[in-house]
Amino acid sequence: MGVTSVANLNADLGAEEGLDELLALARMIAYARQVAQDVKLQFATNCLDLALEAVKQEVGEGLTRDLAELSSPVPQVSVKRH
Repeated sequence: MGVTSVANLNADLGAEEGLDELLALARMIAYARQVAQDVKLQFATNCLDLALEAVKQEVGEGLTRDLAELSSPVPQVSVKRH
């Protein structure tokens, strides 16, 4: 295994770890959204809906199906990086 192979392997592991962190973040946001909804904090619920959609867009199209249980009523919006 060459140096470039090791670098690619480390990059893949880092990307997978980053994806796992984004998925965990999405679950935490979904939980907080549900709590806010339960205690009738409408503004907080709306803000958490937007945050959840932004994280789902960051994760990407391929894993959005895996996050279906974390869906919110907010339509998909375009969040572009600057």
